[in-house]
Amino acid sequence: MRYSFIAELAAPGRKVPVRACDPESNPVWLFASIGEYPVYDDIAYEVMIKDERRMNRYAEAVRRYAPGRTVLDIGTGQDAVWALAAARAGARHVWAVEVIPQSARTARKTIEEAGFADRITVIEGLSTEIELPEPVDMCVSEIIGTLGGSEGAGSVLRDARERLVKPGGVFIPHRSATTAVALDLGSAGRGEPPGFPPFVFRYVEEVFASVGRPFDLRVVLEGLQDNPKVRERSYLSGAVEVEPLEFNGDLDPEGIDGAELTFTRAGNFSGLALGMRLWVAEEDEPIDSLVQSSSWTPVYAPLSVEGLPVRPGDRFEFDFTTTLSDDGVHPDYALTGELHRAGAPAVHLSWSSTHHADGFRVTPFYRSLFPGPGGP
Repeated sequence: MRYSFIAELAAPGRKVPVRACDPESNPVWLFASIGEYPVYDDIAYEVMIKDERRMNRYAEAVRRYAPGRTVLDIGTGQDAVWALAAARAGARHVWAVEVIPQSARTARKTIEEAGFADRITVIEGLSTEIELPEPVDMCVSEIIGTLGGSEGAGSVLRDARERLVKPGGVFIPHRSATTAVALDLGSAGRGEPPGFPPFVFRYVEEVFASVGRPFDLRVVLEGLQDNPKVRERSYLSGAVEVEPLEFNGDLDPEGIDGAELTFTRAGNFSGLALGMRLWVAEEDEPIDSLVQSSSWTPVYAPLSVEGLPVRPGDRFEFDFTTTLSDDGVHPDYALTGELHRAGAPAVHLSWSSTHHADGFRVTPFYRSLFPGPGGP
């Protein structure tokens, strides 16, 4: 199979050209960021379950905090993993909330077969729209996204704290932050424009269908976490944190965070790899999706298709803005900044990524990813 070629995928009402690739011939390729949309399937759940770092941290925290408490599990999933873990650890009762109907049905069956139907109640719907008989002692959730708040953790868990959890109740996870590192995408791969492997098409199609139209969906970079050599040649700076979310403290899902990246090696600055750090419990070391293999994968924020030459000591100063979209749950993200290089004028750069806005093929990156009839 050729590394890069043009194919077609289905969008509501039409076919859309898409840049495709063979993942076997390149260390870095694209996937859709799917956690923000109701498109989870058995494969996606399996990837999460096999993430040992993620699973072990959550399991330890649940065992520590669940005994004797009433528990709310938001986004329990078809396997009801943390609802069952809490019940087995000695929770008095667990309310397990799941918005995807098929997943909720499967969770009920799984819980019944495990013998915990008397202590776990599955509630189908959004946690922001349900009521509980009384506030609970503890909330566990796995709604941290590829960016810290992209799956709605900030707004959803703020609502849970205000309505569903007792004052002083425990939240698992404890804290998250979105992270950013300067990236040379050309050095990461083969210098060709990145694309989706054909097996990813159906996920892109399902995201388009859930929104009702094609749009410039958020994409993630597969292959950065697992290969230190790729990271070494493509990461041009250290990482900084933005979008802090304090789940056991004051929680504000909207804001503007200023940051500065200083380049530590020469390269062509094409954009940012955006990841997340997650503290499952307060005393834990964070899970870091930019440098550790996990089921969370770095988002690509393209800033320059050609790449801008940089040297050690050059700086990229930027503001990272998080606002809630009109659904009141999922954030829209925007970044504006200036690249400062020795002996050269500042270069203004920007990026935006919405949950379901209208724009399609707005920037050169997306015109390359979804080329028109005449080519990218």
